[in-house]
Amino acid sequence: MKYTLNIIVLFCSLIALFSCNEKQAPKDSYTILLNLKGFKDNTKFKIWNIDKGLIIDSISLKNGKAKFNGKIETPFVASIETIDDKYLNIWLEQGKTNVIGDYDNFFYSEINGTPLNEVMVKYRNQQAKLEMRRDSLFQKVLKLISSENDRKEANELNKKVKKIDIDITNLRINSINTEEPSYYTLEELYFLRNDLSKDSLKMFFNKFSGVYKETKYGKVISTYLENKPINIGDNYIDIEAKNNLNKVVKLSELKGNYILLDFWASWCGPCRQENSNLLRLYKKYNKKGFEIYSFSTDNNKESWEKAVKKDSIFWTSVIDENGSYSTMSALYNVRAIPTSFLINPEGKIISKNLRGQELDDKLKSEMNKNGL
Repeated sequence: MKYTLNIIVLFCSLIALFSCNEKQAPKDSYTILLNLKGFKDNTKFKIWNIDKGLIIDSISLKNGKAKFNGKIETPFVASIETIDDKYLNIWLEQGKTNVIGDYDNFFYSEINGTPLNEVMVKYRNQQAKLEMRRDSLFQKVLKLISSENDRKEANELNKKVKKIDIDITNLRINSINTEEPSYYTLEELYFLRNDLSKDSLKMFFNKFSGVYKETKYGKVISTYLENKPINIGDNYIDIEAKNNLNKVVKLSELKGNYILLDFWASWCGPCRQENSNLLRLYKKYNKKGFEIYSFSTDNNKESWEKAVKKDSIFWTSVIDENGSYSTMSALYNVRAIPTSFLINPEGKIISKNLRGQELDDKLKSEMNKNGL
């Protein structure tokens, strides 16, 4: 009897041990299973970390199937792409995610098995109907505006386009309002931060726990809620980032000069075009007290360094590798780039977003006014 009891105890202990080990399985692992039609065998798929601009993994399709495995610290949006630019967006999150689709409609593949992806697909599909209608109307607008006689009709169609834009924004806001707080709804709130009043932004943000508020999305939203709009006549706000020698450089280190605070990135076409103009203006006005503080929102330091070299940027140039999630750029309410602020020697903002000849004229006027 005692022997039988020991066997039972041992058996129960083994069950408990295996159950415990199962509970302690890695919580940071993900699996993505592709089940696709219409793609050629050996088609190569890669996963891009969109925020960092890096390839995480790549694999070839066999008989329409492939499997990605990996680990993550926190969930984030990635892109699964092929060499011929077929792609879809997906949340990398703990668990097994199934992707079922075909070549012609790969972007709208069915994605299931994990909570963030299921809620993302729900709203992706709802937005798709509106976006198809919007694109159709916008193409008509482009054709009509080329003709003077059709301007009135083009304006009417454009009003419908703007109405659809509002409907899409409202749909996204509704997801934040009705779905359980998650990385998906937090990311949506991050992207919509400038479309909401501060009161509404604060109300929605308060739905999220402290864990979410400490994420890259949460830190930017917190900064937006804490700061005030930057207007002409306001004092500048001091920010800092690292230069190519990994040394922290503050904006305030240039105080006493006319400073152009310029937010840009290597991937931004208009920014790169403006760099040639900034080079000309820097050579023209630097000896009279003009400095530039180029703040890059690149998330890839190597891309930034190549652009700095190619564009001959030899003035103060820094990078925050948090990219678009930089709390420094959030202090200036930067949503799109290029964005710039011209600061006078007293530390007052005297203009915003002047480029090309307008910036040249403003600098010339300021220099003449001060006898420089």
